[in-house]
Amino acid sequence: MKLIPWALALFMWMLILPAYGFHHDDNTSEQPTPLIIVMGEDTYPFEYLDDKGNPAGILVDLWREWSTVSDTKIRFVTRHWQQSLDQLEQHNADVHIGMAITEARAKKFDFAMPFTSLNTYLYVHKSLNSKKQIHDLIPYQIGIVDGSSHEAMLSAIEPRLSFKRFTNREQLLQAAAKDELLVFAGIEGYQRNLALEQDIAANFYSSSRILIKKVQLVPAVVKGNQALVDKINHGFGLISPQTIKHIERHWLGYHKQTSGIIIAMQAGVEPFADLGVDGLPTGMLVDLWRLWSKKTGINIDFATGDMNSTIDDVKRGVADVHIGYPESQEMRSGLTQAWHITSVKSRYFSAKENTKDLQSSAIRIGVFPTAPYITQVQSAFPQAQLRFYHTLGEMVKAAHNDEISGFISSAAMTSHYLLANKLWAEFRQYSDIEFTTDMYALTRIDDSGLADRIQAGFNLISVEEQIQIERKWLINPDDRFFTGSDSKIKLTTQQKQYISSLGAIKMGYLKNWAPMEFQGKNGQFLGVNADIKNLLVKQLNLTIIPVAYDDFGKMVNDLIKGEIHLVASMAQSNERENSLAFSAAYWPSPWAIVTSLTQPPIFNISQVVGKRLAVVDGYHIIDQLRQQYPGIDLVIVADTEQGINAVINGRADMFVDQVATLATTLKSGQYPSLKMSLVAELTEQHSRIGLFPGVKDLVPLIDRVIATIDKTEQQNMYQKWVSLDINSDTLRYQRWLQILIVSLLVLSFIALMIYMSNRRLNVEIQKRIKAEENLKFMANHDNVTGLPNRSLLDDRLNQAVMTHQRDKSRFAVLFVDLDGFKAVNDMYGHHIGDRLLHRVGLMLSKCVRESDTVARFGGDEFVLLLQHIDSKENTRQVADNILLALKRITVIDGHQVNISASIGIALFIEDADTPATLLKTADQLMYQAKKIGGHQFKMN
Repeated sequence: MKLIPWALALFMWMLILPAYGFHHDDNTSEQPTPLIIVMGEDTYPFEYLDDKGNPAGILVDLWREWSTVSDTKIRFVTRHWQQSLDQLEQHNADVHIGMAITEARAKKFDFAMPFTSLNTYLYVHKSLNSKKQIHDLIPYQIGIVDGSSHEAMLSAIEPRLSFKRFTNREQLLQAAAKDELLVFAGIEGYQRNLALEQDIAANFYSSSRILIKKVQLVPAVVKGNQALVDKINHGFGLISPQTIKHIERHWLGYHKQTSGIIIAMQAGVEPFADLGVDGLPTGMLVDLWRLWSKKTGINIDFATGDMNSTIDDVKRGVADVHIGYPESQEMRSGLTQAWHITSVKSRYFSAKENTKDLQSSAIRIGVFPTAPYITQVQSAFPQAQLRFYHTLGEMVKAAHNDEISGFISSAAMTSHYLLANKLWAEFRQYSDIEFTTDMYALTRIDDSGLADRIQAGFNLISVEEQIQIERKWLINPDDRFFTGSDSKIKLTTQQKQYISSLGAIKMGYLKNWAPMEFQGKNGQFLGVNADIKNLLVKQLNLTIIPVAYDDFGKMVNDLIKGEIHLVASMAQSNERENSLAFSAAYWPSPWAIVTSLTQPPIFNISQVVGKRLAVVDGYHIIDQLRQQYPGIDLVIVADTEQGINAVINGRADMFVDQVATLATTLKSGQYPSLKMSLVAELTEQHSRIGLFPGVKDLVPLIDRVIATIDKTEQQNMYQKWVSLDINSDTLRYQRWLQILIVSLLVLSFIALMIYMSNRRLNVEIQKRIKAEENLKFMANHDNVTGLPNRSLLDDRLNQAVMTHQRDKSRFAVLFVDLDGFKAVNDMYGHHIGDRLLHRVGLMLSKCVRESDTVARFGGDEFVLLLQHIDSKENTRQVADNILLALKRITVIDGHQVNISASIGIALFIEDADTPATLLKTADQLMYQAKKIGGHQFKMN
């Protein structure tokens, strides 16, 4: 009888064992077999097989933690997603690792409590970027993994949707990368395969994805196994929330509860990072991180501080990542370098005239204590004494007060600081003393998941996108990192396959059309367009075979027929668009007209009406001239040389061609009887690359390469192929004349040559006079606005003082500082800021008389000199007109702007009697106006 209770207990225990999924082994009946957990094999980063074939991911790590806390052995079995559901339904597994609950699944399985979650999205092709709602996608097949919950969730939202099913996630993503899908359902996270993610990101932007639903993931068991459900829930209840957060952050790079990261940034280091006038973060690094957020779909926020406190914020966990910190092998912060975000060039700045004393023992150089180049400075200047300063303002002040000989700091940051504080003219930058600092996004050492996520996100940003951001913030091309790097633009696998399928393509060029394109002595393709071709080869791995032509018209015809595939320096026209494809504009190509020296200058096309105008066959300008100016008698020639000869031989009165080509031709000295005139109606022309339609898919790729070419690179190309020395022709002529006089004996021939040479000499003299006038203008005028600069203003102020002292009359000085200009510069970039300054300069000139002076003083400051003022009221009226006119400037190149001004007014002789004190008084009054809110003027 005593054995009965033990027998009953043993019997009940054996009934319970199968419920928990343990199976007897014939050899070791006392040891339970592991709990079989079936999982999907490619749902990264939640559940997948790693490179060694081992189960990995968020759910796998959660179950391993469950195994530890519940003291239960587990074994993972991987299948395609639908097969994983079948495996559980057929009792070939004990538990499904985790799934979303649907109505169909609820009929087959029982579920444990949710243990994590994920967001599901519809990823929409960029060609459908106007589709913002799920019901907008009814006309398109949506790619889904067979057996996933996406179909049920989407059908519940919009029953009219249609689907295209794939066996696994890899097949689905490959189809999306190959443009076989315009919409597909997916989850948050990113791909293991970087190339695949880049391919998808090129056409499916995370910022445009549509949220389907936030899904709770739950373990599933077969119907009726409540005991196992209870065991699962009990085990997961033992896992701390901190452990779950750590696992999720390890794989996703951020906390799922926030779906975002905090970025620590130091303020006051413009143009890299600072707070704008609106109190919001601004700068080059901020723009790069915002683009990263757009590419990844991960929210970001910024926490500001100084250099040291922001590093501490990351170390203490207050922030997740540092926006960008300077590090070297010698100076490390103790954090992980997650990404090399940029490189900064630091140079030597001094208020002194030269650096001859740099090697003396008495020299004192200012540096930041956190600068990673301190060892390099000590090595370069072993006799120098280094003094450490925590802010740029402290270093500038020390240099200004001769406490240090100079200082080394970021060239871009220092340039911005000096300009903003009106100290630019007092300091000199030494480009030959330069140190490069690598800037890294930093994370904590134990935060490898976030480091991986940062790398994956920045790998989605293209080289041209980085270049555009850099151009916006760094004025000096020498300070730029991305522009000067050898990085190639990133191509998708499909794009690489397309380029490979093309094989060798042919590019036509003219043999004699320097400097744009011409044939060298050894038959090689040379000129600006040859450099463009080489850039396409380098960036796209294209194979391009140059084909030389004598005739432009024949070259265009061959392009249309497909005998060649590319032609550079083509203008886009309506007629050509019917038979050719075109790239974006890559080169300014204004036109000019060549005439004999005896002809009057040509300023507009109307002067050509009734004349014979030679033009190269095939030029698009032929149709334009025929339609708009039927009165012009066109003389069609084969090339530039024939056009020039047509004018010399009298077959034509004039010849039209691109400025660069004509300038190169005329400077050779072979045509002393010709001159060139720019024509206003033909200056706004731009060159493009024309493509045979059979290779039109190259257009977006070529455009990406063109986007990497900035004005500095254009200028370098032009200077490479055009070397124009104003004095060279004159010197060559003088030597030739001396030899001619000595060697020629026939008096009449000598007289003839002297006559011709004198005329040539006059031309050269006029050319030099004009060049000197241009140089003088450039020295005295601002290159952005064309207004007088400070040098010319000082001269006119001195003249005004002498004149008005003699006449005992008054004049006024208005010091104008723009309100709101910095916000425009920060928001839209310096190129928009420059155009705004130019517009303001034109407006100010219209507000005064011709006898008055409007000068750009520096930055966003202007000075107006109003001659012979009768009363203060006249000056007030001018200031009111300026404030009113500034309100009318609301749009610059399609960008909304909102600017006004603070104006200080000083009168001669009431307020001051010297140019310096007049400017100082007007400046002080301007600051008073600004302190009380701006948008007004102040005078005594």
